[in-house]
Amino acid sequence: MSEHATTTDVVYAKSRVLLVDQYDAVLLLLTRHDVDGYPARWLTTGGHLEVGEDHPTAAIRELFEETGLVIGDPGMPFWTHDFVAERAPGVWASHHEVWYAVRTQRFELDTSNWTPEELVDIVDQRWWSVNELDATIEPVEPVHLARLVRRQIATC
Repeated sequence: MSEHATTTDVVYAKSRVLLVDQYDAVLLLLTRHDVDGYPARWLTTGGHLEVGEDHPTAAIRELFEETGLVIGDPGMPFWTHDFVAERAPGVWASHHEVWYAVRTQRFELDTSNWTPEELVDIVDQRWWSVNELDATIEPVEPVHLARLVRRQIATC
């Protein structure tokens, strides 16, 4: 948990998808931060739940919107992540993420379903090996993503 007090009563619920290909690489998107001045960081696909959505439905929708990949079921969550983050200068909020792992064949992203915000916020994408995640000095969230990937490669 952050040393900063939350200044909103809202908990931002998100679903994230760890997309693993046949080479045990994971797809990450380089995404601008909500707060100007913070560096862009590499994230899995995923995002906020829309009104009336549950976590599996949001995972399916976000995966389609951000990659074009259609799945019927993301499976059981393998991890949840609760944290506090700055959403705007001086505005801290709680976040709750539910994580799913999905195996797929490597493919080229279809960006035709990106929202207007994603067209601005997502600045790059690539498949990462675990060794590349271990070696990178680029910001990756969560910081222990390589450890999560290793654990999931063995089970999915």
